[in-house]
Amino acid sequence: MSQDFDQRIIHIISDGLGKQVIKAQAFTTGLSHYVFDVETDDHLSYVVRLAPPERRLELKQGLYWQAKLEQIGVPLPKIYRTGELDGHAFVIYERLPGDDLEHLYPTLSSTVRQRLACAVAEIQQKIGTLDDPSFHSARPWMAILHTVLERSEREIASSGLCDGRYVGIARTRMAQHGDDWAAVRPVAFLYDLNVRNVIVDHEQVSGIIDVDEMWFGDSLLAIGRGKTLLQLMQQDTDYITAWCEYLKLSERQLRVVDFYALLYCVRFMGTVGQRLNGNPNVTTDPGNIPLLEHLAQNLCANP
Repeated sequence: MSQDFDQRIIHIISDGLGKQVIKAQAFTTGLSHYVFDVETDDHLSYVVRLAPPERRLELKQGLYWQAKLEQIGVPLPKIYRTGELDGHAFVIYERLPGDDLEHLYPTLSSTVRQRLACAVAEIQQKIGTLDDPSFHSARPWMAILHTVLERSEREIASSGLCDGRYVGIARTRMAQHGDDWAAVRPVAFLYDLNVRNVIVDHEQVSGIIDVDEMWFGDSLLAIGRGKTLLQLMQQDTDYITAWCEYLKLSERQLRVVDFYALLYCVRFMGTVGQRLNGNPNVTTDPGNIPLLEHLAQNLCANP
């Protein structure tokens, strides 16, 4: 962590909570914001999220959705203070007990993974009960999927690191599911709440984090994205299987999940080589190009 950020964290905690910082360490999982694990002089721990100026709106959106989610009983860290310092919006959060599921996953038994999958599925279902005025202006689901593919296509062409033919294959598969997309209504879900953004303590979910990006559409997308993430981590997908079984998905819905997994293979091909906020990540590591293309090939082989 730079000395510049050291000083910002010290000011934020001192002014916001009236405490002294004795340790501040950057988390290595944040991709959009700078996120710090902070210990104060009274031996309590906090999380500080700093948003660069161009991402200030995302942080404010997260505060909006946090308030909505708290009202329906979604387990979230408490917010102690919000504000702005040197153009960076910030939030001071409670430090939930435990660690990220993404980190713990390789150490957990299949039974525990399956139980956690059911807990996360329940949280996504609870999120799906949200009603909000923004739902009424949500774009058609197929238009949203087209946007994801178009952005991926531009980035793959720009970097030249991955084979662009998978964009065309994904686009063809998407057209084959046209009836499925037409039936999708704008239900709220967190697209990156799967193996990510879940905090686990003693093999139980203690809460979820990072609620900035609320999507409105087909929540099965979060499952497909999680499937690709786990395969990139070179872990088995019993967690995903348990999630699908919990929801009692039909064969048709399982094919939709596999399409979303293909969509995110392509999406991650687009992010390969990007630095984002500098944290290492399986979705941006150029070393994962062969694995991404192998996963895409396998998904393309499925009917």
